[in-house]
Amino acid sequence: MSRHLLLLATLCGFSVALSAQYRISGHLNIGEEWQPKVYLAAIDKLSDYYRTSPDMIVNTAQVNEDGTFVLSGGNLPDEPRFYRLYLMKQQNTDYDACLYVGGDDHNFAHLILQNNDELSITTDSNTIAPFGNYTVSGSSDNQLMRELASIVYPSFYFYRIKFPTELKFSEDRLHADLIRFADTCQNPLVALAAVNNTDFDEYFDRDRDFYLGFGERLNQELPHSIYTGNYRLKCRYYANEEVTAGLPWWAGLSMLILALLAASGWWQFIRLKALQQLPPAHTHSQVTKADPFAELTPKESEILTLIAAGKSNKEIASELFVEVSTVKTHINKLYGKIGVGNRKEARAMVEQSLVRSLES
Repeated sequence: MSRHLLLLATLCGFSVALSAQYRISGHLNIGEEWQPKVYLAAIDKLSDYYRTSPDMIVNTAQVNEDGTFVLSGGNLPDEPRFYRLYLMKQQNTDYDACLYVGGDDHNFAHLILQNNDELSITTDSNTIAPFGNYTVSGSSDNQLMRELASIVYPSFYFYRIKFPTELKFSEDRLHADLIRFADTCQNPLVALAAVNNTDFDEYFDRDRDFYLGFGERLNQELPHSIYTGNYRLKCRYYANEEVTAGLPWWAGLSMLILALLAASGWWQFIRLKALQQLPPAHTHSQVTKADPFAELTPKESEILTLIAAGKSNKEIASELFVEVSTVKTHINKLYGKIGVGNRKEARAMVEQSLVRSLES
């Protein structure tokens, strides 16, 4: 009798395990330049939304010659989270994979997924991109994610706009569309994806009430989600609030010192030292030349501080809760302002400024 009960329990457990599996199937456009394998990556931080790394991969599946695939498993957390399904080109590895947006190379789709989900992804056979004009079925949440993608993807071509005013109008319209989408979306996780795609650097100060209010929505609707705390930290960073609560005193002190340095105090010290070396009759242009850091914004100063400390773009993005692309944009701007072309030159300039300030 006991053996029968044990067998029954085993079968029940096996049945539960099977029922908890997720399954993604479909058809992709795959040419010779693409590896015949589809990857599923977990997005555990908002700053990882467009980042690729082997550490993020949770599953893979072969893509058949006709483009069909089936990817399944049962190892996901017991809550809906963001994931990315993508392909890699033949010349890429797990460590240098690239995401291509639009055109003939579009190679990814963002999804919301958990165990028990069954999704189907189908690409348009009239396109040659792996995820060209793809559709998602089996989940209303992921249909909303696809709708969001159709709003976001065109923005990756804003760099083609020649006129600054036209570019500004396009960016403002995109921001308004994303905010409207988030406000009207009933699913808080999809709404978060929309908000995460807004430009915090450009619009946080202007729409602070919206961003903080959305944080309150997450607190109420997704109180236990890993993204709620992550979003809260991101807002605190942009609001210049203290983010050291809950850390050991030594860690909090270290972050506070770094924040003080990054808030231009270090650069103001250098600037004052430089200005003290100039006669009162010097012009503004001469002062700017003597003070290469004078035109840096607080965020640019903070990033330059981290560059001088030897941090990589990925490490800086993780520390500041921003996208790597945002870090690169800041770096390009600050390089132009201080007149350097690479990290080595930037660190050398910082070191030289410190030496001059200490000697004077």
